[in-house]
Amino acid sequence: MIKRSDIKQEDIIKSAIEVFSKKGFEQASMEGISKQAGVSKRTLYKYYPNKDALFEVIVDKLMCRFDDHYEVEFDPSVPIEQQLTELTLKQMCYINNEDFQITARLVMAECIRCHETSKVLVSKFESIEDSYGLQKWAQQGIDAGALEIANIPLAIEQYIGSIKAIIFWPQLITHTPPPSCEQVKATIDHAVMSFAATYKTS
Repeated sequence: MIKRSDIKQEDIIKSAIEVFSKKGFEQASMEGISKQAGVSKRTLYKYYPNKDALFEVIVDKLMCRFDDHYEVEFDPSVPIEQQLTELTLKQMCYINNEDFQITARLVMAECIRCHETSKVLVSKFESIEDSYGLQKWAQQGIDAGALEIANIPLAIEQYIGSIKAIIFWPQLITHTPPPSCEQVKATIDHAVMSFAATYKTS
């Protein structure tokens, strides 16, 4: 059963994202956030002592989309293309979520504006084990003799980057709607083909 306090905090976070998005971090106020959330300032301060604490929670909310913990294992009996496609679709299911894009846009804007805010985001990214768990998968593929990769972190970052260059960054920057499931799948399929052509052993 969901606690009433959990619902209230979720309302506060959503309201903070809306207020920060409209006014920017500096111009936003705790009073404005409490009004948007429909809670008293006393209730707001009960959960969050200041705007910085609220912003850090928003960053955590963003980061948890990247840090979905489940076992990533290479399976020698399954084609590399099939494995990589399925893993990537699972790990990037957030990418066509409008709430995520709104949050990401807010965080990126504040990081550009404020050095201290950017340090918070960098520290969160550094806490993630690797890019979507795929570095572990790639190493297992190498150990199985199915992949040949000299620089795993670079290979995976280039792979993920090629996908996000098509179905994340343009939408984030131009405020266009998130990509459809079909667009996500087509982009991932193309990236998988390029990855396999470069790194799969013959």
